[in-house]
Amino acid sequence: MSHEDLPKGQGRLLSDAHVALYRDESGSLHAMTSVCPHRGCDVEWNAAEKVWDCPCHGSRFDARGTVLRGPAVQPLAPVDVPEEKLP
Repeated sequence: MSHEDLPKGQGRLLSDAHVALYRDESGSLHAMTSVCPHRGCDVEWNAAEKVWDCPCHGSRFDARGTVLRGPAVQPLAPVDVPEEKLP
């Protein structure tokens, strides 16, 4: 599945790159690290609630990486992923 197939309002992980992708409702693609800043676990996309959840300690981030619930206190950092590196 290509990043171009990512529907508006949905997220997906680039598993081998530790990158989380989110396509907002206007169609813009947002890339951030998938590594939770609390203890380094990879977050998972929660499609039902449109948030990123950390399975290790329960941190929750909005679709663009802002902390909604800790223990993490830092957001998921934005990353620059060149178009040719996206699947």
